[in-house]
Amino acid sequence: MHQDIKSHIENLLEIYTNNEYYENLVEAKEYYFSKTGKATEDDDDYELRMNAFTDWYLFQYIASDRKEPYAQTYAFDKNLVADFEKAFKSLNHSVFEYCGNSLTGKAVLKDILHNKKITLPKEHPEINLVKGDLFLGRSFPYKLEHYLHSGMCILPKEVKSIINKEAKKVRKLSDSQEELEFLFFTESLKTKWSRYGHVEISRIFVYPERKKK
Repeated sequence: MHQDIKSHIENLLEIYTNNEYYENLVEAKEYYFSKTGKATEDDDDYELRMNAFTDWYLFQYIASDRKEPYAQTYAFDKNLVADFEKAFKSLNHSVFEYCGNSLTGKAVLKDILHNKKITLPKEHPEINLVKGDLFLGRSFPYKLEHYLHSGMCILPKEVKSIINKEAKKVRKLSDSQEELEFLFFTESLKTKWSRYGHVEISRIFVYPERKKK
């Protein structure tokens, strides 16, 4: 994550997780983990999933008493310049594949849900992935580059073909809510798989039939 953005996220956390916002935080946390599966401190990816929840809470969650995510309110209240405002409003929540580094040494990601490639800048913090790894995450544009938020949900490589097939169906719907439900459900399947690793993975990663609109 870019250091400039990181400092603003620290401010966002300080503002929107305390005092009058605390009840919203608790409500949001209950909702998020009811959709994606319970997280416990014994989980290997506990910190990553908690970071993913924080990203969703600040940048996507809209409380019942609000009309926009907290990050957008913050950008307006602080009168942030265009680069910051775009970064806060243009969050890209998706399932990604790490494709390794380019000839120039930049990490390359395939955005599977939106069928496009994203190149991270050289100064981007190392993402500690192996070529071919799949993960749920969020990227954002900042000063003509793309960066990742710290929250991730690592997916088993064995489900790549299943994910590709389902993502293609969701992409055709061109519906942001359908995308979010797909991503939430995918995270819930990963949580289920981590609990029942002895079950054949193809029996766990099963998506419901989608009704044609």
